[in-house]
Order: sequence, then C-alpha cells, then structure tokens
Amino acid sequence: MKLSIRKFIPVVSLAMVGMPLVASAASAGDITGESGSFAAIVASGFWLAFLGFYFAAVITFFAARKFGKSTLGTIFSYFFMGAGTFFAIALFQTLGGDFFGISDPSMDVWWHIMFYMAFASYFYGLKLLVGLGSADQSSDQSMRIGAEKIWSIVTVAVFLIIFIFAKALDPLVNVYTSSVLYSAGLHHFLAFIIAGFLASYLLGVKKNFGQIGRAIANPMILSVGVLALQHFWELLNESWQVIIVTSAVGESVEKIFLTIAAIGIGYASWRLNSFARAS
Repeated sequence: MKLSIRKFIPVVSLAMVGMPLVASAASAGDITGESGSFAAIVASGFWLAFLGFYFAAVITFFAARKFGKSTLGTIFSYFFMGAGTFFAIALFQTLGGDFFGISDPSMDVWWHIMFYMAFASYFYGLKLLVGLGSADQSSDQSMRIGAEKIWSIVTVAVFLIIFIFAKALDPLVNVYTSSVLYSAGLHHFLAFIIAGFLASYLLGVKKNFGQIGRAIANPMILSVGVLALQHFWELLNESWQVIIVTSAVGESVEKIFLTIAAIGIGYASWRLNSFARAS
C-alpha cells in the first residue's frame, strides 16, 4: 500500500494544536495570577504564532515537492527551511528550559542561533527569486540549484545538537552567557542587524521580483521588519535596560511581535501555495 505524507497532515496538525494548548493550560495559574486577561490574550497569540509557522512550513514543503529539481523547487526549499526553523524556535520556546535542563540565558542563545539560520534560509531563497527572471542565467545560478540539500543537512544537524545536546553543551554556552558580550546583548544586536539587512534587501529588490516575489514581498517585509523590532526591543529592555518593565511584560511584548511575524509569514506562504496550485 502506497502511503502519502498528506494523509498524516491532519494527525500531526492536531498534535501541533494540542501541544501549545497543553503548555498554556499548565501555566494557567501564572497567566491568571500575574497579568489576567492580557496575558491570556498574549498566550493565545503565541499559540497562533506556533500554528502559523507550522502551517507555513507544511505549505512550502509541498510546494517544494511539486517543483522538484528546478530553480522554483530550490527557492521553495529554502522558504520551507526558513519557516521550519521558525517553527522549531516556537517549539523550543514552548518546551522551555526546564524540559531541556538548561538555564534561561542558554535558551536565549540557542534560539537566536536558530533565528540566524532561518534568516539565512530566506535570504538564499529570495536571492534566487530575484535572479529567476534574469536574462542572464549564469553558471553561478545553475550551481546554486542543489545547494539547498547541503544547507538542509546543516540545518538538521544544528537542530539535533540543540534539541538533544543542549544540556551537555551548557557549560560551553555559559562561557558566553557569563561574559560582557552577553550582558551587552551581542546576540540581540546581531539578530537586529541581520533582520534589518534582510528588510532593506527586500525593499531594494522588490521591483525586480517576478510574479511570485510580488505576491509575497509585502507580508515578508512586514514580518522581517517586525522581527527586527522584536530584537531591538530585547536590546532596549533586556540588555541595555533603557526601558525597564517586568519580565512578564517584556516577554509579552516579544510574543506580540512574534505573532505578527507569524501571521505575515503564514500569509506569504499561503500566497506561495496559491501560485503553486495555479502552476
């Protein structure tokens, strides 16, 4: 009997819906005790972000499969890895430091590493998308088709290291988290610069996009811009302490940014799926 991955999507989706709900229920006492209905709304927003990244990954996965070994297939593969990495970040944060047996600063470092990789995936995909309609299909363009397989291996390897060996590597991470670089917010600053660079790149090349690029340009610019603001907020609040609020409020603001970004990426993925179905 031939099995189709699509048959497993409803079951996996149900699990993805249930996981953040269970996590929210487990922390219901803190939600109602500290911040009341506002915290409950923020928690629901993070759950929405969790689902948004998941469905974005599913949509781009099937789009990549449809176009196979082609430039479009390569572009969708990079977008899938970007969305999948954001989903991994949301899953990592949902499980929390207690699950992995690591400190909050270590959690902070690990998810930022995944963030850098997500943006690298989107940058590679967008760069190929810009060159898709170029009249000069150079050998360099052709050589990049297939490079996504190498990047996917690197991405999976990093996921395995983080999700399996994070506790064992905690002493190594603590070298950074106990340094002045961590206190200064180097990891936040790098994330802010990377997100800002990608947002600027999107704005600069928007006019060079073809049909696919124009379909996703605006929601992607929104998402990337919001993620840049998220990390700028972390710099001001956590590292530089220019804005001083409680930990609950600070995390709530971060989750609001993340929710908006997930909606934008999810919408962009839906537009991509519409293009894939029409092709």
